[in-house]
Amino acid sequence: MDDYFKKVLLWLEDTKNLAPEVCDWIGIYYKESYLLNSTSTDLVIGPYLGEETEHTRISIDRGFCGMALREERTVNVADVTSDSTHIACSLKTRSELVVPIADNNGNFVAELDIDCNRLNAFSKELEKTFQEAVKSFPLLNN
Repeated sequence: MDDYFKKVLLWLEDTKNLAPEVCDWIGIYYKESYLLNSTSTDLVIGPYLGEETEHTRISIDRGFCGMALREERTVNVADVTSDSTHIACSLKTRSELVVPIADNNGNFVAELDIDCNRLNAFSKELEKTFQEAVKSFPLLNN
C-alpha cells in the first residue's frame, strides 16, 4: 500500500500544480469499502498536501465530501461559511471543490477534495480542469 500511496501523492503534487493558487489543501478521501475492502460507507483520508486535519474519517452522510460521493457529483462551494453542510477542517477555508473519482467500472470510490482560503476560488473552468484531472487518478490494482 505504501507504493500506491506514493503514486497518489505524486499525482496530487501534479494536480495541485494545475492551479496552485487555489490549492491551500488538496487531498483524497476514499470510500472505506474500496480502500480497506470493508462494508463501511465512511470516507477515510488518504494522501494530502496541506495542514494536518483531524477529519481522517467522515460519514458519507456528512459534509460536502459525503455529498459528492453520496450524490455522485462535483460539489463546488463558493463560500463554505454560508452553508451548515460544511465540516470545517480549517477555519481559514472559504471555498471548497470536491470531485468524485470513479473506478474502471464506473463505481465512485474516492474523491479529490480541494480547500481554498479565498472566496469564490473555483470557476467553472477550474472545476472542469480538476474533473479532467481525476480521469488520470491512480486506482488500486491498476
